[in-house]
Amino acid sequence: MSQSAVTLTGWRTALGLILMASTAARLVAAPWPQFRGPNASGVARESLPLPDAIGPGTNEKWVVEIPPGVSSPVIFGDRVFLTGLRGTDTLITFALDTKDGSIVWEAEAPVHSLEKTDKRPKGRLATSTCATDGQHVVSFFGSSGLLCYDRNGKQLWYEKMGPFDNSRGGVSSPLLADGTVVLLEDHNQKSFLAAFDIATGESRWRADRSVFNRSHCSPMLWSTDNHDYVIAVGSGLVTGYDLQTGLADWFVHGTSSVANITPVSGAGHLFVATANPGPQRGGQLSFEQLVERDDTDSSGRLELDELPTGFLHEAFPLFDANEDSELSKSEYQAVQQKLSTCRNGMLAIRAGGDTFERTETGIAWHATKGIPRTSGPIFDNGILFMQAKGGVFQTLDAGTGKSLKMARVPMSGQIFSAPALGDGKVYALSDRGECVVVSAKAEWELLSSSEFGEPTYPSPAIADGRVYVRTESKLYCFGK
Repeated sequence: MSQSAVTLTGWRTALGLILMASTAARLVAAPWPQFRGPNASGVARESLPLPDAIGPGTNEKWVVEIPPGVSSPVIFGDRVFLTGLRGTDTLITFALDTKDGSIVWEAEAPVHSLEKTDKRPKGRLATSTCATDGQHVVSFFGSSGLLCYDRNGKQLWYEKMGPFDNSRGGVSSPLLADGTVVLLEDHNQKSFLAAFDIATGESRWRADRSVFNRSHCSPMLWSTDNHDYVIAVGSGLVTGYDLQTGLADWFVHGTSSVANITPVSGAGHLFVATANPGPQRGGQLSFEQLVERDDTDSSGRLELDELPTGFLHEAFPLFDANEDSELSKSEYQAVQQKLSTCRNGMLAIRAGGDTFERTETGIAWHATKGIPRTSGPIFDNGILFMQAKGGVFQTLDAGTGKSLKMARVPMSGQIFSAPALGDGKVYALSDRGECVVVSAKAEWELLSSSEFGEPTYPSPAIADGRVYVRTESKLYCFGK
């Protein structure tokens, strides 16, 4: 071989190594650390290739039997974290190895009183999804409380809570942000938003939400204008709370009476979908009940310094019509009216503003057609992807709310899970075990459909080039 040929071969080898290294740098894996992944977005922050079709026997890496539960998979490194119900009354958090699905550890939660919940689906008492930062694993059970483990399953702390007055149980999943665990619990009684130190479990703040009714969505973080807000969607209102203090900073009016869907954000907007056909109710506490609870000087009125930290306390100046620094019964009825005037649809809320109520100036658009009742939307590249019952799949222009494409996919069941997006594909499930994969484009196309043969209530998860699907009795792992 000539010297020039050897040199050319060497350059080709070097170029190949450079291209391989460049490709590896672009194909980055990322964790799926909480309900709906990074900041509850439903979008994988990685570029690894994913299969166009998934289902039993199709691009299947492994499948294992697991206890029933409605919580969704959470993945960090080589661990999958889940909760489940073993038998009739044993609540567990457990970890599996991503390599083969084998159980790495299992921890039993203390149970002081089981909640009265709907019988279906199986594992209803294990509905809340874990949250992890790779070192801590937080799980929540309404019949037990909030628990924190290290990645090897050692319990670090426990905050006793529940049981809650809610036929769905402790549904909302914890949010983990800036070393803080945030929990939103809107129930028929004693609703609240609370934050805890991830390392110690110590309370950082607690916001009273007693005027809000039962809802089921989880909190999410909206970082805008150099400020971090915990977003809580409740009966009638979307409220932004300061992550550091827990004080309500602003609200927008115009959601349904019960909130099921965790919002998503993108392009300077917050997208909030609510669609509940049930009765539109006001705050569950009457004025007399509030006076009995908070009127420390027995004046028969509610003064600002008597109210606990929470929405009513921060909204006090807005509803104190005569500015006498007291909230009368008629003024409190104005609060109830605000909460009971509800509507269905999707709101696009603008970032920014300097007033406590931002309904008039904060809403960019409102859409009403094809809005899901329980399945959360996805924002990606200026497009909103939504999955509704009856197999309706829709894309919206996130800037205007205009419908781009609405059509049916091969699904006939109800939708409880939220779709997940990765590698230009959207993975969606129905409660009947139906699964579709569509292209993540404005004019989306159906790529494949399959059936799992048993109910699928949890949301799919994506991490390290794998798609994870939990059915009623199994956990599947798919990949190319």
